[in-house]
Amino acid sequence: MTKTYHLLTGLHFALCTLAMIWPGALIANRIEPIVLGLPFLFFWYILWMLVLFAGMWLAYVVRHGGGRHD
Repeated sequence: MTKTYHLLTGLHFALCTLAMIWPGALIANRIEPIVLGLPFLFFWYILWMLVLFAGMWLAYVVRHGGGRHD
């Protein structure tokens, strides 16, 4: 599990990072459409930050069981 876990976590992080910088920012670099009152580029960044957070949280829960460790 460890090798696959690290590979998937790394790929998820890399995908989210690339979506927020190059080439992802080139795709989203426009003002229109307005999404939730935000220009599309701002929405794009917030969306990928939330996807990154959700993936890292899921990776933590899978790895550590999500419980408290006393």
